[in-house]
Amino acid sequence: MATLAYSFTNLKLSMDEKPEEIIIRCDGSIAADSADMFQREVCGRTIPMSRGKGIPVINRIVIDLSNVTDIDDAGLAALLDIWKAGQRKGCSLEIINFGPQAFRSALLRRLSQAFRRMLALFD
Repeated sequence: MATLAYSFTNLKLSMDEKPEEIIIRCDGSIAADSADMFQREVCGRTIPMSRGKGIPVINRIVIDLSNVTDIDDAGLAALLDIWKAGQRKGCSLEIINFGPQAFRSALLRRLSQAFRRMLALFD
């Protein structure tokens, strides 16, 4: 059963915890106003740590982005930082359903920035 773990203005997370894995479903926008809390919430609740005697450690995290409408640079950086934190602790991180709408907006933003920098060189 998924439980609401975090709700911010533009982002809601629900977590479905199993003995050795957790599935995190994201709904909304992972952007500058929510990226830091997103990263802290995911790392704080899921990256392997002692959970008590006889309780398995989470070693697989699945982040489902199917309901994410937008990801900006801060959101992409948060995903990368979560992945790096998991790697340091020997935890597998899988990002699924990175939808075309969120990907397209992040890509267009990056291209726009690159073109602006390039045009600035000719001014």
